[in-house]
Amino acid sequence: MPRHISLLFPGQGSQSIGMLDDFDDSKINPIRKISNNLFDFDLVDVIKNGPDDLINRTSITQPALLATSFLYFKKFLAFSQTLPNIFAGHSLGEYSALVAAESISMEDAMSIVHKRGLFMESCPKGGMYAILNFDLDSINKICNKVSLELNDVVSAANINSENQVVIAGSLEAAKKVADDCKNAGAKRCIQLNVSVASHCNLMEEASKQLSSELDKFMFKAPKFPIIHNIDAEFENNPINIPKKLEKQLTSPVQWVKTMKYLHNKNGIVIECGPGKVLSGLAKANGLDNILSMSSENFEENFRELI
Repeated sequence: MPRHISLLFPGQGSQSIGMLDDFDDSKINPIRKISNNLFDFDLVDVIKNGPDDLINRTSITQPALLATSFLYFKKFLAFSQTLPNIFAGHSLGEYSALVAAESISMEDAMSIVHKRGLFMESCPKGGMYAILNFDLDSINKICNKVSLELNDVVSAANINSENQVVIAGSLEAAKKVADDCKNAGAKRCIQLNVSVASHCNLMEEASKQLSSELDKFMFKAPKFPIIHNIDAEFENNPINIPKKLEKQLTSPVQWVKTMKYLHNKNGIVIECGPGKVLSGLAKANGLDNILSMSSENFEENFRELI
C-alpha cells in the first residue's frame, strides 16, 4: 500500500537570497512573466540577488516564497510520480497550498499575497518573541494579564510545538510578556527580527483590507485536502476559504493541532519549499519520516521511504 504523503509549505522566515538557484530559466520564466505583469519591481531578480532589505520586506517576501514553493511543488510532481494526500502551509504557506491544490491561480495568489504584505506593513509596528519550554496555558495567562495592565495588544501567534510558542503584540506589551515568561520559568525568550507582528489584533485593519481584496477573486474547491491554520480543519466549500484567510491574520497558527493530525497518519512528511524550518517543527512535534526538498539528498531519501 502506498505511503501517506503530506506536503508542508513554509512561511516567512524561510526566504533567502538565491533560493531559486536549483531551478533553471525554463522553470523560472513563467514566474518572471507573471510577476513582471503584476509588480513594478523585478521579483526574480530580488530573489536571485537581493538585497536583504528587499527580500525581507513582507510585501516582497510573500510573493517570493509563494513562487519558490510552487516551483518545489512542480519539481516534486515531476520526479516522484506520486500524488500527495494532504497539504498544510504555515501562515503565508497556506496560500502556496491553495495554489498547489488548484483552488486559486498563481497569478491571483501572487497579487493577493503582495497586497496582504502591503496591508500588514501599514499596521502599527509590533514585536514577536519565541517562548521556549514554557506551557501554552501559562503563556496565555501572562498575555491576558499584560494586555489588561497595559490596555494593549499581545497574544499567542504561532503555536508551533509543545516547547515553542511565538507571541505577538505591541512593542511594549510583547517585551513585557517575554520578560514575565522568562521570570516565570521559560527556558529562553528570543526576539524575532520582524517589524510586523502577525497573527494578532494589531493586524485587524489589514484583515479588513484583505477581506475586501479577497472578494475580487474566485476560489475553487481544492483538489487536495488542506489543513487550515485557524482551526486545523479542512474546508471543502470554496466560499469559506477567503473567510479563513481573513481570520488567519488575527488568529494564532494552530500548528500543534496540524502536526497531531499528521502524526496519526504515520506517513512521510515533506517540506515543500526553501529551508528546513517546518522540518524542525515536525521533528519537535514527534513526527518521523521527515524530508526537506531543499536537502541535497532529498530524492534519494524519498525513494528509500516510499
